[in-house]
Amino acid sequence: MATKRLTELDFEGIRRNLRLYLQDQEQFQDYDFEASGLSVLIDLLAYNTHYNAILAHMTANEAFLDSATKRSSVSSIAKTMGYTARSARAARATINLTVVPDPTYTSSSFTLLRSAVFTTTLNGKRLNFYPSKDYFINKSLLADGTEVFYFENVVLVEGTIVNNSELVEATNRQGPVLMANPDVDTTTVRCRVQTSLTDINVVTYNFSDTIIEAGATSEIFFIEEALNGFYQVAFGDGIIGKKLEIGSVVRLDYIATNAELGNGAKVFTPPANLTGVNSTVTLNLVTTSSGGAAQESVDSIRYSAPRFNATKNRAVTANDYKSLILQNNPNIKSVAVWGGENNSPPIYGKVFVSLQAREGLVVTEDDKTTILRDFIAPRQPVAITTEFVDPEFTYIGIIASVDFDSKRTRLTSGEIETSVLGEINSYFNTSLNSLEANFYYSKLAANIVNTSPSIVGVNLSLRLQKRNTPTFNRSLKYIFDFNNKINPYAVSSNFFTVNINSKTYKVVMADVPDATVIAPSYSGAGKIILKTAQGGEIVNPNAGTINYDTGKIILTDLTVVNLLSASSTLNVSATPHETAKDIRTEFLLPVTEIVPGAAAVLAKPSKNVILSLDKTTANIPNNIFAGVTVTANAKVSDS
Repeated sequence: MATKRLTELDFEGIRRNLRLYLQDQEQFQDYDFEASGLSVLIDLLAYNTHYNAILAHMTANEAFLDSATKRSSVSSIAKTMGYTARSARAARATINLTVVPDPTYTSSSFTLLRSAVFTTTLNGKRLNFYPSKDYFINKSLLADGTEVFYFENVVLVEGTIVNNSELVEATNRQGPVLMANPDVDTTTVRCRVQTSLTDINVVTYNFSDTIIEAGATSEIFFIEEALNGFYQVAFGDGIIGKKLEIGSVVRLDYIATNAELGNGAKVFTPPANLTGVNSTVTLNLVTTSSGGAAQESVDSIRYSAPRFNATKNRAVTANDYKSLILQNNPNIKSVAVWGGENNSPPIYGKVFVSLQAREGLVVTEDDKTTILRDFIAPRQPVAITTEFVDPEFTYIGIIASVDFDSKRTRLTSGEIETSVLGEINSYFNTSLNSLEANFYYSKLAANIVNTSPSIVGVNLSLRLQKRNTPTFNRSLKYIFDFNNKINPYAVSSNFFTVNINSKTYKVVMADVPDATVIAPSYSGAGKIILKTAQGGEIVNPNAGTINYDTGKIILTDLTVVNLLSASSTLNVSATPHETAKDIRTEFLLPVTEIVPGAAAVLAKPSKNVILSLDKTTANIPNNIFAGVTVTANAKVSDS
């Protein structure tokens, strides 16, 4: 009996197995298959079998989130997890608007309509912005007697208003109504249902992303991604959400956006003739436009969907908060969340959230308010409050000395240095520059060695830097917390001028350890002194304190007059201890400070720290050193 071989799936293997199968038959034992008509038929069978095998393989792949490649497959699988892929997001700006009405406008109120067009020009392209909603205001009176309509914190949304309408028939009482525009921002969708073609009365339906409290008469709609990549609006079935009536008309309007192209707008032209030809409009910018982003990518859906599913539409664990925030805010790069019980002293009943914006974007106070109101508060336990903590940056400077065997490479020293510098930048871009990311000395050193087979050794010297924007000519407390064990006699700063006893000095910071700070542990505390930039005369021997174990510097009473060389920040540097070259951020080293003039106690955990590469350009006359320097030393091996 002929042997069946079913182990091969490639074309040649299938073809060979078919031929061997026929050769095992008595009729074809002595048959010469080469250049025969039967050989063509075997090729055809092998091709068909191979085609079906690939089709089955692809079909199986598309059934799993990890292996699916088509967007329709990924979004469909994500839908079963309760996750809707994020649409494009329009850039938003905030303005204040003052309207002095035309003398002929006699009404005591005015409504700034959602359809009002504000324009701006970015990179040579004219863009339209619209109010996020209808803003209603009553007339107010200025001190000089002028009557005005004053709109505060008006949110403008970039894009073009698109209108869709669809008649409800017996076959589509639940929808869906397709929004056939790839650039729709689903957060701007407004849904109104008109009673009939002849009755213009409309009922506004509200968006819902949950079925909680949704009854048979709830006037809600849902948004989901269709198989063609567009978004569609669906309605209730009469049990969960109200079912549409036959003959009614669904009217949708939404913003089709230019996504990230709308970021960065600062100057807007308001619509003319708001209350008449002689009206006067004054516009003041509150926040620059930001938050514009393209539709969520397949890789992002694949990453976010299972994590969102794990939240079960709740905000209980730290990962719940992260998933809810990242899903709905494309302008946020990373999130850190920790409970108040991790503070010292513990602050029970609070959750702390730190948000890092993507490069070139910002997280505004309006963003935080929206996150809290729309995504966190409805899902978090009762009696738990959320507090946002701004991220703090620790900059890492690197002096890299690389030895390479010149006989094992044709690269010059300069080319080796360029390669090493590129690897350092790559390490920070991929592994750091985000919340809860740690710097590992050995990992960076290994990456540098692997840049070229000729590199035989590398030595890295680290420098940590904290930056603070001082308030000039005011006596204040300043805190520089490195959150790392540091060496004595290693604190320095850029040059700046201070006022001490009514005299002005150009000074630099330094540290003087206590007598108990001895090698090799260098544990203990010391003092921060101020000495003149020229001559090194100590003008303040007790400017502050330093804890070498925690890396915390406190300047108790410092009056900064100005900064030198057009610097915008006061930069304080230190070097990490030999035992602390891995710079970490996950350990909470809280600091409880009494705010001058206030009774509140603030907890300042270090989990909101972001480690970034110090890219400072050297300015030696003002005691500013290059953030990164690389030196490649050619060595000739004897072997």
